[in-house]
Amino acid sequence: MTSGIRTVERRIADVHDPRLCAGQALVGKVHEGRNGFERGKSMRSGQWLVSLAVGTALLAACGNSGGAGVGSGSGNAGASSGSSATSATGLASASTLPTSSGSASGAVGPTPTIAPPAANCAVSSGTNGNGATVSIGSKAFAEEELLATMTQLVLQQHGFTVTYTTKAADPVIDQALRSGSIDMLWQYTGTELQLYLNVDKPPTNLNAAFNLTAQKDAANNLCWAAPAPMDDTNGLAIKASDKATYGSTLSQFGQYLAAHPNTKVCIQSEFRTRPDGLPGLETTYGGGYSKANYVDIGATAEAPIAAGQCAAGAVFTTDSAIAANNLYVLQDDKGLFPPDNPGLIVRADVLKKSPAIANLMAPVAAKLTTAVMVDLNKQVEVDKKNVTDVARAWLTQNGFV
Repeated sequence: MTSGIRTVERRIADVHDPRLCAGQALVGKVHEGRNGFERGKSMRSGQWLVSLAVGTALLAACGNSGGAGVGSGSGNAGASSGSSATSATGLASASTLPTSSGSASGAVGPTPTIAPPAANCAVSSGTNGNGATVSIGSKAFAEEELLATMTQLVLQQHGFTVTYTTKAADPVIDQALRSGSIDMLWQYTGTELQLYLNVDKPPTNLNAAFNLTAQKDAANNLCWAAPAPMDDTNGLAIKASDKATYGSTLSQFGQYLAAHPNTKVCIQSEFRTRPDGLPGLETTYGGGYSKANYVDIGATAEAPIAAGQCAAGAVFTTDSAIAANNLYVLQDDKGLFPPDNPGLIVRADVLKKSPAIANLMAPVAAKLTTAVMVDLNKQVEVDKKNVTDVARAWLTQNGFV
């Protein structure tokens, strides 16, 4: 879901107004469902500055009023106790990150080795929290809540006390992490690189993007401890039943468009001008994409595709509506769309005291493929199951709790 940034697609349509400091979660829920402000389309610079100013002001207000940061209901958010990390073994150097296929099929390729971590992010051995109290925050949509809840359940199973009360959109949730109001957060490489690390053109290789993000964030004492292979990036989807007609890759669909001009493709307006949108499709996959009939829509395209209003449309690759509408994401066989895989960011001082966080969560993250996350999102967003129940069932099924 990078757009140029994974910032602003989730619209401010659903903003809730919970209390910030009195033990309530800040659900600045800028419709973090699949349409609003956090992950998707370009945010104008003025909007970004306003959001950053508001987020910073909220954090300052909570601090000045004696609150525990952004919506942190526990007075011990950010505090950690427990055994210190001893000699670094470089756990992250042995971590692997499967290369995404770019398809909602969840297929992954070889598993290249992640680069060794910076010295301040090196992880020693240990899988017991030894009573340490840590805090985690998340953005306020199903995918993030699932990731945070999984982390809470696994760590609590191994001797940690985990508070999870902070939920906010970017940039507020990022400020909570950097200020120490929370100790860890699941973030997306595309968001981190473009929004916070000022990298305009992230690497198109999933592994390279993760390594660059980890390297740059280490300088800020933020450690990417658990990379996941799922890639929540941009994609074009079709009905699964239409694969025989349109093909299974963007290259094949481009060939279809060249032979069938004026085929309807539903997109959001920003897709017309983004480098990883229509211009990128034409440059990377050929002129067939210049012949389509593009129809502007206000959200991702699952519903119009399912209703037959367009042959294909722009989506984000872990949208629950993909599975719910029996759609198929065309494989990005030439690597146009920037990767946007999540990882668990932990403050360096917390990771040094509690290396078990990385040792416990890296194996969990390694199993979170795109297909797995699409299914888990569907259970919460479409089937209306409880986040904790879905997270616990998956962790139990995979032997983590």
